[in-house]
Amino acid sequence: MPISIAQSQKINLDNGFVGSVGSFNFSEVTANEINALFIERAEMFKKVWLEQLNSKKIIASGNIENVEYEIVQTNSSATLNISFPYYAKFVDKGVKGVRSSKNAPDSPYKFKNYGMSADGRKSIANWLRTAKAKVRTTDVKKYGAKGTEKKFKKISEFDQRLEDTIFNIKKYGIKKRDFIEPTIKKSLEGFEKELGEVIGKTITINIFQ
Repeated sequence: MPISIAQSQKINLDNGFVGSVGSFNFSEVTANEINALFIERAEMFKKVWLEQLNSKKIIASGNIENVEYEIVQTNSSATLNISFPYYAKFVDKGVKGVRSSKNAPDSPYKFKNYGMSADGRKSIANWLRTAKAKVRTTDVKKYGAKGTEKKFKKISEFDQRLEDTIFNIKKYGIKKRDFIEPTIKKSLEGFEKELGEVIGKTITINIFQ
């Protein structure tokens, strides 16, 4: 019956093979090295995620730019959990519109009606208020270039523009942006090999030193 690394280490320690290492804790050293590697890769994931959003001009509405991670370790395993806003997958794959699938013909997602949740409406409204939103020439002439947010507070047709924007999004869908897979590939490339080298180095030092 095969024995685990932990079991093998215990046998070596019990038989005095490690000698001068004394109270050196194999599990603790392994956990620390893996933890450091996980943090490095998770931070890289966050960096590449933002780079992808910026390079593909994906509007940071809501909190799509927020990526979080958690490291969970036990005596026999280590897990790196990376999470991002659930709706990022819709931006990534795109969403077919109620009337048209042109923006995301291969997407597994599709709008079924023209309604939108309160959170969704708030996100679109926030986007319209940012400097990224387009202000019509007639609005600029009427209210003057005093800053996007101030202008919108004075433009009475803002609510109508919000309704029109939501309608068009639901009608024509959301364009596929394809940024999640490139982020994973770039930030985690070679991770398995690097992790194996770290673990291998730790095992060698602790058993044969």
